[in-house]
Amino acid sequence: MRNLSLAETAVINCTAGFASHVRVLVQRGATWTDLFTLLPGDYLLGVSWSDSTEAPVGEATVSVVRNGPDGTRLSLAPMVVGSFLNTVDGAYVPLLREGAYFRVEVATVPLDTLRADVPADAWREVWRGRVDEVDAGGDELRLVGRDLGGLLQDTWIEVERNYGSTAGTPVQTVIQSILNDNGMGSFGLYTPLNPLSVRGPYVQEREPLLDAVRSLAEQIGWDVRMRWRQDASAFALTLWSPNRLTDTPVATFGPTNVLELGELKRSLEHVRNVVEVVYSDKLETDSTGTKKRKTVTATNPTSVALYGRRWMQVAEGASSLIDTTAEAQRLADAAIADLSESALSLSLTLPGIHWYLEAADLVQVLPDGVHFDTSQRLGVLSVEHECASSGEARTKLQLQGRPSTSRAVWAEKDARPGVAESAPFTGPPAPAGLVVTSVAAGFALSWAPATTGASWDSFELHVSSTSGFTPSQSTFKATARTTRFEVADLIPGRPYFARVVPRDAKGNQGPASAQVSLTAGQVGPNIFQPAVSLTSETPNPGFEANNIPGAPPDAWLMETGAWGVDAMLETTTVYSGTKAVRFAKTGAAARLASQSFAVNSNDILVASAYVAIEPPAIPGRDTVLFLEWYDRFGTYISSTIVATQSALIGNFTTMTGSARAPSTTSFARVTVGKLNAVDSQSAPYYAILDSCRVIILPAEPGWTPMFGLYGTGYDSYSDVDSNFGQPMYSREHSGRVYLRGALRYAGTGTLGATLLTLPPAIRPTKAKAFTVETGTFSSTSAGRLVIQPTGVVQLPRGATTFISLDGISYQLFDDL
Repeated sequence: MRNLSLAETAVINCTAGFASHVRVLVQRGATWTDLFTLLPGDYLLGVSWSDSTEAPVGEATVSVVRNGPDGTRLSLAPMVVGSFLNTVDGAYVPLLREGAYFRVEVATVPLDTLRADVPADAWREVWRGRVDEVDAGGDELRLVGRDLGGLLQDTWIEVERNYGSTAGTPVQTVIQSILNDNGMGSFGLYTPLNPLSVRGPYVQEREPLLDAVRSLAEQIGWDVRMRWRQDASAFALTLWSPNRLTDTPVATFGPTNVLELGELKRSLEHVRNVVEVVYSDKLETDSTGTKKRKTVTATNPTSVALYGRRWMQVAEGASSLIDTTAEAQRLADAAIADLSESALSLSLTLPGIHWYLEAADLVQVLPDGVHFDTSQRLGVLSVEHECASSGEARTKLQLQGRPSTSRAVWAEKDARPGVAESAPFTGPPAPAGLVVTSVAAGFALSWAPATTGASWDSFELHVSSTSGFTPSQSTFKATARTTRFEVADLIPGRPYFARVVPRDAKGNQGPASAQVSLTAGQVGPNIFQPAVSLTSETPNPGFEANNIPGAPPDAWLMETGAWGVDAMLETTTVYSGTKAVRFAKTGAAARLASQSFAVNSNDILVASAYVAIEPPAIPGRDTVLFLEWYDRFGTYISSTIVATQSALIGNFTTMTGSARAPSTTSFARVTVGKLNAVDSQSAPYYAILDSCRVIILPAEPGWTPMFGLYGTGYDSYSDVDSNFGQPMYSREHSGRVYLRGALRYAGTGTLGATLLTLPPAIRPTKAKAFTVETGTFSSTSAGRLVIQPTGVVQLPRGATTFISLDGISYQLFDDL
C-alpha cells in the first residue's frame, strides 16, 4: 500500500464519500502538457488503469476529445498536421503519438470539490508509462499504453552472455548487470529487502529483457515489476516479495462503501497444500561433476485437514537458481503461503479511486449478512481504476487468498502428472543400435534412443583405447542434445572404443550403452565443401561414398521426397560395388540429384544409369533421367528428359540418352528417380538405381566460310547453283581439317593457277594432294588438287568450271 497523508486518510474514511479528480499529462520534448488545460478547455474524457499480479506490466487507456470547437484547427489527431495542438514553434510535433510518455495523476478531495479548486499539492502520480497505440478513427481519440516495464518487454537480449559465478552472485546484482548490458542501465533496480539468494554461473539466452529478469525472481518466489518507491516519490523497477505472513489489512471495505459485490466463489482449483520442490544440489555432484537431484517438501496441515491432500511438484532445472537445500525449502514455503489458504475469490466495486491500493495488499471485507456474516481478509490479485473528467470514478478489486505473487506462474511450475511432466529421478534407458562410420581423423557415431522409460535430454560420449572401460570423467569426450556425435581429433588408424550415456532434462544419468569398437578414419570426400565442383562429371556415380549417416550419398541430394523415407541406401540388390539407391514404395515420385558440375555451352552430355524396377511390367512403373541446366550464376535455365525406362522382366537394365547444353549454360546436374508416384493401377512401386554417370563430349567445331580468299577469277559455285554450298572449312581440336563446297572459274581458267588461299590456321606443314570432281554439274571428271604449306590451293589437272572440295580432309601436323 502507498502512504496516505492525514488529509487523504480523513477524506477516504469520510462516511459521506469523497471526490476523485483525474488528469493526464503527456510529455512533448521537455514539457509535460495537461490535457485538461489545453486551449480552449478540457480535452480529457476518461482514463482507466490497472495493477495485477497476473500481468507483468500495468496498462492504461485514455479517451480524449479528438477535435476542439474550432474543428481540425484544434485537433489532437496526430496526423492532422495543420492543428495548432500538433505544432511547436511552427514545426509539426504531434502531442499524442506512439512512443510518447504520459502519466496519470489523481486528487482525492472532499465531495463537491471542483476540479479547478483542487490544491496543487493534492495531485498524486498513480501511473506512468508510454503510448503503445493511438486510435483516432472514431469521434473519440483513444490512447493505450503500458507502464515503463513495457520498455523492458520490448527490448530483446540480443547477445548471449555469462552471468553469475561459482561462488554465487546476489540475484539483484545479476539482474542489474543484465539491465546494464542491454542498454537499460537507467532502470536502477530497487530492492527494498535483500532476498539473500545468489546465482551460480549460467548463460543468459536471447529473450525479452523483462522475461529474463522476472524469471530470476520467480525462481525464488519473488517478482520484478514497476512499483511506487516512497523514498524517491517515483515508480521504480522493484525486486520484491509480498508480505505473505501479514494479518493486518491495509484497508477495510463494506457494506456501506461498496457499490457492487460481483464474484463470490469458492473453488479448490488453485489450492495446493503439499508442495515438493525438486532441485539440483550444487554441494553434491556425481563423478562427472553433475549436480545430484534432491527434493524438499512443505506442508500446511490445517489446509490438508480442511481440503484434503492437494499435492504439487515444482521441478527446477539443473541450471536453476535453486541449487541448495535452503533455497529449495524457501521456494516450497513460498508456494505453500501463496496457494494453501482460502478457496474464496471475491470481486468488489468501490466508489472513487482507491489509488493507494497495490497488488498483493491484504484488505478486509466486512460482512453484509447476505453473502457472508463474518469478516474476510483476502489478498489483492488486481486493482482496476476507471475515472472520467466529470468526476465519476470507481475501483474494482479482485481478491483471493493471501498476498501472493502470480498464481499463473505457480501453475506453470506445477509438474503434477496430468498437469505437466513430473521430475524423474531415474535416468533414461541405455540407447541401442549404435552405428559407427569412419571420418577423417575420427568417427561418426549414431544411435537410437530407448523408446520406453524416461525421456532423454542429452547424451554423453565416452571414448577410451581400453576395451571394457567404465565411463568416467577421464573418458568423457563430449555432450550434446542429439543422437549423433562426430569426433575428428583422434589418431587415424588406431582402434578405439566408445559408449554413450543418456541424461534427462533434470540431469539424471541413465545406464551406459553397449561398447562399440571403431577405427579413426582417413580423409574422405565429405570434408570438401559440397557446393565446390571437384570434377566436370558426376562424382561418386556408384554411391559408394556415404560418409554422413542418415544423409544421401556424398555429392548427391534429394530433389523430391525425403531421404530415409522415400529413398535410402540399398546394399543387397546392386549393379556394381556394394551400394545402390532404393526408391521406396511410399507413393512419392522421389528423385535424386547430383552435385552440379561444370559444362560449356553446346557441349553434348551423354547420361546413363542402371535401374531395376519392381516387377511385373505394369504401365506407369517408369523411371526417368533428367539433365538440368544452370547459368554461370547458378540460376536454373531448363531441364531435358534424356531417357525413361519401364519395368522389364529381369534385373538391371540401362537407360541412356544425350542432350546438348543450351547456349548460356555453365553448370549442369543429373537427376534420376521415379517418373510417377504410382503405376496405372494406383499402386506404389519401388526402383533401384546404380551407376549413374555423365560423359561430356566437347561441342563439335563449326564451319567457317572462305569468302574473300579466292584466287583471281574464281568464286563460289553456289552463285550459279544454290544446291551447292560455298567453300568452307572446319578444324577439330585434334588438328584434323575438313573442306566442303565448290568453286568455279567464270570463263576458261588456267590449270595450276591459284584457286584460293587457305587461312594460316588450317595450312598443312607439307603439301597435300587430293582427287576431286571437276567439270560441270552434268559432266564431271576426276581432277587433281594440291594444297601447299603456304595455303595456296591449285588444280594441276581437271576442269575449272566446277571444282568440288567435298571429302577433302587432312591432318595439320604430319607427326599426328
